[in-house]
Amino acid sequence: MRTDKALVYDQLKSQKIDSAISKFSQPLLSNSKWVKLINGLVNHIEKAKKNQFKKIQNDKIGELYLDENTIYEHDYWQNGFEGSNSYGEWLEYREIEYLIFPKIIDSKNNIQNLEEIQLIIEKIGHFSLELDTDELKLICYKI
Repeated sequence: MRTDKALVYDQLKSQKIDSAISKFSQPLLSNSKWVKLINGLVNHIEKAKKNQFKKIQNDKIGELYLDENTIYEHDYWQNGFEGSNSYGEWLEYREIEYLIFPKIIDSKNNIQNLEEIQLIIEKIGHFSLELDTDELKLICYKI
């Protein structure tokens, strides 16, 4: 059974998320679209090796930990991730302003093919994407 303290924490977190969301005019991803996206990325994890995210509440960039063993209802749910990120905590989809797929994925300058990742994402569904020489960005909110 959840304690009153945990419920208050959840309510405060939800209020902070709602406040941060209010600065955007339009969310571009629903929870069901997120689930489809994550399923598709996991199915092509050999191509989409590294992905990062920016939360709407701050400017820090985090990393999502996805691999071929990432499974629905264990590592991610209908509305978020359960600790499968560099923050090490529950991460709701609605907290993510954008995903980043960097071209260079490690200190050895190993790369991922951004055009291939873009094609994979476009086969999953319609998403707002921005591609440049260094990264592919999947936009989750419009201002």
